[in-house]
Formats: sequence, C-alpha cells, structure tokens
Amino acid sequence: MRCPGQDSRFWGPEAINESSCPNCGGPIEFFKDESSRKCRKCGTKVLNPKMDFGCAAYCRFAVQCLGTDMPPELLAQRTDLLKDRVAAEVKRLLGRNFRRIGRALKVVEYAGKIQQSEGGDPAVVTLAAYLSAIAGGASTGPERSGRGFSEEDMTQAQSVLSRTGAPEELARATLSILNNFGGMDRPDNSVDFKCVFDAIRIADLSEALKAGQPEDGRNAAVDEPLLTQTGKRMMEQVLDESVVRP
Repeated sequence: MRCPGQDSRFWGPEAINESSCPNCGGPIEFFKDESSRKCRKCGTKVLNPKMDFGCAAYCRFAVQCLGTDMPPELLAQRTDLLKDRVAAEVKRLLGRNFRRIGRALKVVEYAGKIQQSEGGDPAVVTLAAYLSAIAGGASTGPERSGRGFSEEDMTQAQSVLSRTGAPEELARATLSILNNFGGMDRPDNSVDFKCVFDAIRIADLSEALKAGQPEDGRNAAVDEPLLTQTGKRMMEQVLDESVVRP
C-alpha cells in the first residue's frame, strides 16, 4: 500500500528540494518521499526538512512509508495516540460497567506514578495497566488469587493491540507483563511488571476499603507484598487515609 501523496506518478518539479548538511554545509538533494539522506561529503544522516510528517502521527503504515527515521517528537505523538486508542478500546469493551472502568483508570494512575519514580517504559506500563482491566484477570483479590490471564483474555488483549496499531515490539512487551500475573513464582522481574503489579494491588486494596472490607484489604497487603518501594509507600498512604476518613 502506498500513500497517494507519496506516489511519484503524481509528482512535479517541486517534488525535489535542496538543503544543506548541518555538519559540513554540503548540498543535499531530497525527493519529497525521502525521510532522510546521507550527506555525500561527510556521511552525516540528515532528515528532510521539507517533508510533512503530520500524517505519520496517526497512520498505521507510517513506519513502512517513512522508515525508522521519524523525529522523536513525532514518535512521542504516536505513542500518546496509541495510549488513547487502547484506553478507548478498553472502555468500549467494558461497556457500561462504570465500576470496572473506574478501577481501570485507578490502575493506570497508580502505575504511572510508580513508573515515574521507579523507571521502566511508560508506554508498556500504561498499555498493560489499561489491558489488565478487560477481564479482571490481573486482579489478585480472593476470587482471582493465584490465577493469571486466561488464554481467552490474552487473545482479547492481543486483539486490542492489533486493532490499535501497536508496534510489534511494544505489543510483545505489554503481553509479556499480562502473561506473568499469577502466583509469586513469576519469571518476569522487570521494572515494568513491578509497576503494573503494584498498581493493581493498590487498586484492589482501594476497592476493598471502599466496599467496607478493610480487613480484606489489609490482609491482602500482608499476604502478597508489593514489589517496589514507591508502591509500598502508596499503599501505606491509602491505608492511612482509610483510617482518618470519617
């Protein structure tokens, strides 16, 4: 598939432009469909300054069309748009189950705060946090204790990532996190997994306290400790707030 705007059959003289190498000042001639070209004098790779990357922020074929030389700010826009698409898809799947939608947003919020402090990939953490809500499979509450995502859950999560245009590497990392929920003997010890795991545990605790089951929440906090220092501090804060709340 080729974007009509990039089809050379429709080009005129304006399809070629000349720029200067920012390293040596040598001339570089670009065709309008070239995202970058190496300077013949010094070998520096230079982005085409007149190329419009706007459509690449949302087009699913951007990588095939432009290659991997897209500007960092454009890559950031694509990641943000992907997060929004996954969020919208998860909300659609949850329908009018506003309780689960609210819990999903809490998991995403907690995971984001933990990731900012602990590190990890913000895109992977956010996508995994959203997708953890589609079946409730990542919940470690009593009704799900020791269970991870089912094969059906994983298929649904993979389908969401595919429909929303997630890059293969990002989708694989996200699915790896979801596939590792279950008992404490987890092969995934990555920072990304720890951020999402702790966020889900804190959301479980918050839900238990909100439902008037403080002992269940406290027991869960003791039975399965959190994996990050930031998560532990956040859980203590949630517990403290439940004590002082009238």
